[in-house]
Amino acid sequence: MKLKSYEIDSYRSCLRTKSPLQDTLTGLIGINGSGKSNILNSLVLLKKMVRSRPLTRDEDSPSRNKCRITAEIEYQKKTLFMRGIIEYETDEHNHDEVYSSQLKFNFREFLNYPKWINIPLQLFSLTNPFSTSINKPLMDSRWMDIIQYYHINQEDFNFIRTRRIGQLLNAVFNFFDGINYYSASQFSDPSRCPVSMELEENRPSRRVRVGGVGHERFIFDLYQSWKAKNIQFKRYINTVGNEGIGLVDNVQFTEIDIPSSSYEVTVGGKIQKIERNRLLVVPNFSINNIELSPNQLSEGTFKTLALVYYILNDDSKLLLIEEPEVCVHHGLLSSIISLIKTQSKQKQIVMSTHSDFVLDHLEPENLLQVKWIPNKGTIATPLNRAISKNDYKELKIYLKESGNLGEYWKESGFEND
Repeated sequence: MKLKSYEIDSYRSCLRTKSPLQDTLTGLIGINGSGKSNILNSLVLLKKMVRSRPLTRDEDSPSRNKCRITAEIEYQKKTLFMRGIIEYETDEHNHDEVYSSQLKFNFREFLNYPKWINIPLQLFSLTNPFSTSINKPLMDSRWMDIIQYYHINQEDFNFIRTRRIGQLLNAVFNFFDGINYYSASQFSDPSRCPVSMELEENRPSRRVRVGGVGHERFIFDLYQSWKAKNIQFKRYINTVGNEGIGLVDNVQFTEIDIPSSSYEVTVGGKIQKIERNRLLVVPNFSINNIELSPNQLSEGTFKTLALVYYILNDDSKLLLIEEPEVCVHHGLLSSIISLIKTQSKQKQIVMSTHSDFVLDHLEPENLLQVKWIPNKGTIATPLNRAISKNDYKELKIYLKESGNLGEYWKESGFEND
């Protein structure tokens, strides 16, 4: 499944921004403030939309922001069309929280049904909502509550409940749920990383925060791969170790059992002793035969280690990466971009950059030029349409004979006046 085209209206600087995406790698280029990060964040709304908690009527708020989305999704060599409205709020940390959405789908390339169908996300809160074996009165009652709330007519309702539509919708929402975003500053402060983790029943104790994909989560995910001795960990070490980019000699974890006990008072005043087995996990990174804790690594080393891990092991079908060049010197950056290009053959990747060095590794066909225009907001245009035909032809000749994209960009060759 691929996202062929995505349009977002009334979201931050994206007044009406359409982003045609490559099946493999799409690079967003533009000056600061043009809206590259807003495009990436708008794509994350699709993931947050699927994970949002359905609203009830009394939770509706006119003060919340609303944006309109339109998408073309390629699946099984056909196109599925989607449009709708997302209601969200942005907190003081610039994080969006989705509260509700109203989506419509068109399946005309899959089934002989040309109408746009309203598909409430609440359907996905039901257990196997599209299973033909569901005949329980309670389930039918919940279905009826939903279709009455959204005014779905009987014909559309019968169409939605077919197994084929259920398969298509489940595929779409699994795709959205798997979208992952790695920001420019996400792994740039190793001092925030703990020198050890305490686990209970193979899970982090409450003292360790591993929500999202931050510094602590990276160490925990890396530990799990090391513990499993799986092929993912071997591939990772081969990539970052001496046989690859030579960033580290090795990665090891020391495990220390910590027996502990507590007491619980049961009914009747009986005291019960509860034994717990805790595990202290200490990560060690070996560099030039020196053992280091993760918080002793440089910003560039830590970020590269984390970013490479997730580029290799993130199983999402749409990966969003903001400015991979931040805190990374050119030698490592070249390896990261090569890895991104290789992985884009297996998963769709959208990446923003300010680096002419990154552009040297990309092709013109991969680029969207992002601009902010007064009264129009953020505009994203494929490079072959952002400059004139003659300029694009000259660019191809220039790249073939002597130059590279980075130099062309620095000389403002992308500007079409």
